[in-house]
Amino acid sequence: MIVRQQGGLTEFIPSPQEKREGVLRDHTLRMLENLDARLRRIEEELGLPLNEAEAFSKIMARIHREEAEARRINRKLMDSGLDHTEST
Repeated sequence: MIVRQQGGLTEFIPSPQEKREGVLRDHTLRMLENLDARLRRIEEELGLPLNEAEAFSKIMARIHREEAEARRINRKLMDSGLDHTEST
């Protein structure tokens, strides 16, 4: 994270590596969801048991919850950091 301070304001800028990692993570999650949907349709069409598909869906739901929580925490930290710098 690159931190830039100017005139009492603090700006948090993701480094190029952090941006790249975020893009890759998001893209990978979308690809996995797409693959899961396609495999699920095939399994349903063939009448295969959906135990593994359901387990994967639970894992993806957990990942989404954790990602949402991380975004919430980051937003809270950014907001508290802005409040702190404005008062100084």
